[in-house]
Amino acid sequence: MLATELARPTFVAWYRNPSRPTPASLRIAYQDDNDKWGSLQVDFLVARRNDGTLGASIIDPHGDYLADTRPKLQALARYAELHGEHYVRIESIVKVGTTLRVLDIHDLGVRAAVLEFDGAQVGSLYEGDLARDYR
Repeated sequence: MLATELARPTFVAWYRNPSRPTPASLRIAYQDDNDKWGSLQVDFLVARRNDGTLGASIIDPHGDYLADTRPKLQALARYAELHGEHYVRIESIVKVGTTLRVLDIHDLGVRAAVLEFDGAQVGSLYEGDLARDYR
């Protein structure tokens, strides 16, 4: 994943967001299926040149088999609704077979499908037409 980001001509830098909640981490609140609060720490923030300025992107690889995947993905979608204009890209990435697939959370149709999803396994979102191969 990092190799793909590093190869982009607009790439400037990347930050590995801490996996634990710390003062130095970007944290997004979410509620699990038992109404317990937690925080999503997205994996990477990537900086790129954007028309003479710098722009940040959220790139979050995640396992679609984990129990907290759906509430975390939905939290990312809600975060994008509130703060998406501050980011160049907001993407969630999952490995499907041998291919990395990405959901573009900036896309209104993708975001609506994520927010409406009511299943335990979100893999179908990445396998269908809403996702594309990550490149």
